Amino acid sequence: MKKWLFIIAGTAICSSLLTATAFHFLFPREPASSNGAPAGALRPPGNPTSGFGASPSLAKKSPTPATGHTPGPDFSGLVEALKPSIVHISATAGERVSRRVQGYPGQDDGSLGTGIIIREDGLIVTNYHVIQGASRIQVKLSDGKQYPAFLKGRDAQTDLALIQIRAQKLPVAPLGDSDAIPVGAWVVAVGNPFGLEHTTTAGIVSAKNRKEIAPGTRNNYWSLLQTDAAINPGNSGGPLISMNGEVIGINTLVDTRGPGIGYAIPSNIVKEIIPHLEKYGSVARSYLGVHVQSITPELAQQYKYPHPKGAIVVKLSPDGPAAKAGLREGDIITEFNQKPIEDDNDIAWEASIAGIGKSIEMKVFRDHKFKTFSVTMASHPGNTGDLKGPSPQVSSAPFGIQVQNVSVGIGSNSKVMVVAVEPDSIGDRHGIRQGDIILNVGKSPVRNTQEYTLALQRYAMGQNVMLLVDSPNATRWVILPMQ
Repeated sequence: MKKWLFIIAGTAICSSLLTATAFHFLFPREPASSNGAPAGALRPPGNPTSGFGASPSLAKKSPTPATGHTPGPDFSGLVEALKPSIVHISATAGERVSRRVQGYPGQDDGSLGTGIIIREDGLIVTNYHVIQGASRIQVKLSDGKQYPAFLKGRDAQTDLALIQIRAQKLPVAPLGDSDAIPVGAWVVAVGNPFGLEHTTTAGIVSAKNRKEIAPGTRNNYWSLLQTDAAINPGNSGGPLISMNGEVIGINTLVDTRGPGIGYAIPSNIVKEIIPHLEKYGSVARSYLGVHVQSITPELAQQYKYPHPKGAIVVKLSPDGPAAKAGLREGDIITEFNQKPIEDDNDIAWEASIAGIGKSIEMKVFRDHKFKTFSVTMASHPGNTGDLKGPSPQVSSAPFGIQVQNVSVGIGSNSKVMVVAVEPDSIGDRHGIRQGDIILNVGKSPVRNTQEYTLALQRYAMGQNVMLLVDSPNATRWVILPMQ
């Protein structure tokens, strides 16, 4: 009997020791905490302190290596540095403010979009759709100061626009090299979504050279950066910023089929377009005169072409620059203006920005050999206005009208001609039309765009300006409020 009692007692003791050991490993005891919790108090998994959330002091601490969690990047420095160069843009079309942003048309309020200052004298780049149809553009800086803005130039093809405010010594956002940023790199988007000024979101560059941005569509002039940084209505025209504090894209649209798919215009494209908008008011695109197709493995095999990249000429425009230079159908374009051509999109873009009248060297593959041709670029048939030669000294002004110097009638006397009128602008609503000649600003005759601009600068915001306008049917005074 004693023997059995010893066995039972020993078994019970062993069981107790095993239970205690298991409990110790599953629920380890801890030292008493500073808030008075007893040593060894149990806590729910993942909650470092008692209560519903971590204390502010603990929340600011970096996780310890024991957690296995690596702290994420800190964007605060670059956002703080660029914030003064990021502006809020609102634009009035008639009596309402209209928003046309990334798949959210028809929403009306005072928060239209965003822009970045690219020059100290108030030159700002934004999206074309932000200011499209606006008769009044207002810019608000990060310090709260507000300025009326006037249009310098716009290009619907690339969805870019230049506006300017009358200010000096403004902070500038540096434009970086969008070709250099790799897929997977951290980026920050800053904008004014839904009127929430200087909202900052972070993500990565999800992809580059996006040309298919919606089912069945293709942009033949440019490609986009893709990001998963949140882009919402009001972010249009705002910067996509790299970790070194440079703008590598202008946020332009989102894919409404799902979250986390946003697009930005690469900064290198922005840098190509800005000089055109400033000199011409629009983009003076050059023209090669070819219809091309991207090389496929099957085409490369048929033409015994040893590389997987290039663009094959499938049709030549009669008397176009390429035909005049000696190109033939079936030629494979491999290089244009010393830049490699990977597909049809590359040649379309490079040809469009090469420059009217410029002589460009291009390399093609023909009959199993590479040949070089010199092509003189022509003006694209789609260009509006007289954009075939040097800058026609286009200047932009308030009222939604653009003017340039022209010679009218016998002799070479210069006049100020209206070359473009923004739809539904103040000028448009007062009957000013393309081709009208502005003879006077107030009592001062104006013979060129410089005199015209200087005369307008004498007026304060809100004052009425009298323009003597010579139209085909009549000469009349038009009174417009200075913006």
